[in-house]
Amino acid sequence: MMVRWDNCYSSPCNVKSGVRQGSVLSPVLFNVYFSVIVDSLEKAALGCELYDKYVGCIVYTDDVILLSSSVVKLQKTLDICYDTGLELDVVFNGKKSALFAVGKTFYVAIDCLCIGHNNIS
Repeated sequence: MMVRWDNCYSSPCNVKSGVRQGSVLSPVLFNVYFSVIVDSLEKAALGCELYDKYVGCIVYTDDVILLSSSVVKLQKTLDICYDTGLELDVVFNGKKSALFAVGKTFYVAIDCLCIGHNNIS
């Protein structure tokens, strides 16, 4: 295998582990790996529930939606994601994250939330 960046190629090397990009196994293995974070969030019981089912964390591929009934609980779920992610070498990017408020007070400014040391706007 060789790595290509623009028109430059690396020296050939043997790959003895991992999954090829685009492999049908990739999403399955990612879900198994990422389920540790989802389980941590569910145990904390800070997110939303629907008919006694936890729906505080919705994951699709490598995108995550966190649902919470309060800003304080949302910050706690972000802290859980960050701390558990550190254990798994999963890095959450606050710059690629966004907040979305729904409800009667959706027009009120939300306090600054952060994941790790990155603010979310």
